[in-house]
Amino acid sequence: GQNSVTAMEDAGDSNSLWQVTNCMGCKEKPTGTPVKCGNKVRLTHTKTGKNLHSHLHQAPISGRLEVSGFGNDGKGDKGDNWKLTCMNKEAKYWTRKDDVSLKHVETSHWLYTNSQVEFNRRNCGGNCPIMGQLEVSAGEKRKKGSLWKVEQGVLFKVRDDFNLEEG
Repeated sequence: GQNSVTAMEDAGDSNSLWQVTNCMGCKEKPTGTPVKCGNKVRLTHTKTGKNLHSHLHQAPISGRLEVSGFGNDGKGDKGDNWKLTCMNKEAKYWTRKDDVSLKHVETSHWLYTNSQVEFNRRNCGGNCPIMGQLEVSAGEKRKKGSLWKVEQGVLFKVRDDFNLEEG
């Protein structure tokens, strides 16, 4: 019931769209509320409705922790919560231009990929449906492959009643 989560080196893949939502167990926030650096979030894949999830299972190529798509229509479990770390130390909120890292709340591992964990004939077989895609996993240490950036998407205007100074 879980889906593989992979990455592509080229931006612009329509299958790479994720919706940022409230974390499991967190207070509901209205659309247009900025995402504060350090907050917990959940990411829901727009095409499948499954949440970005991790757990204590080994990823197939790297041996790090597996990252998968889990749940139905955005409903999942506590393994779907990620803490947002903004790389711009002066930023109070997540902005499109800044790199971020995501730390899995339950395992304290960082969302990760790199070009050395590509699915190919040797590790996936001749009819591999994800040939040429990169394994996404979760690792103990934050490295260069743990930096993520928004390339495209639907962004909402900040709500008119939101006070950026008070948060």
